[in-house]
Amino acid sequence: MPKPTFFRLADEKRQRLIKAAYAEFARVPFQTASISNIIRDAGIPRGSFYQYFEDKTDIFFYLLDQTRMQTTSLYEQALRRHNGDLFAALDEFFNAAADVLIEGPDAEFYANVFLYMDFQSATHFSPSDAKPPHKKELLRTTLSLIDRDKLVVSSDEEVGMLFRQAMWIFMQSLGHYYHRLRNGEQISLAQLKARMATMLHWLQFGAGVQKEDLHD
Repeated sequence: MPKPTFFRLADEKRQRLIKAAYAEFARVPFQTASISNIIRDAGIPRGSFYQYFEDKTDIFFYLLDQTRMQTTSLYEQALRRHNGDLFAALDEFFNAAADVLIEGPDAEFYANVFLYMDFQSATHFSPSDAKPPHKKELLRTTLSLIDRDKLVVSSDEEVGMLFRQAMWIFMQSLGHYYHRLRNGEQISLAQLKARMATMLHWLQFGAGVQKEDLHD
């Protein structure tokens, strides 16, 4: 994470550095990204960079944290707007987050994160019991805001299992989207959203034929 000196920078200089970092990580995968390019575009000396961040991993994960905070906010807003209805909130959240990732101003950065995701970046994005407490914000938000009367699950453990299944749908769908793009196939944002909506519907209502349907 940034050193205290980073937050003491003038806003214009801080934003210039972050913009340069986004541009570099959007241009190439993390492994080949260069601090030299970042400091050149930001117009700062190399020594100054190391006063703000330990290395390129440090600034890369700072950018990912900005995404985490943004998506956490989107999710909490959706839950509150739908009065704790988990599935209605997830549907809204999936669509809003997809808009940010696929068509937002930093779309190329997110594309590189997902196309060339390594273990570090993968664990930063996906929900896991192995993550430190601050990585569990979405789950904590879920547990505190959902209307459990709308679910057949009740315990925190069961809600956590359901939540992780829902987040798997989101992550798997994004992976599918970027994999197809990488292979030169065409897939639209609308198709991605339709895929997520279908899988979320299956999670909510099941994919099997109900007995009563067989007798219709």
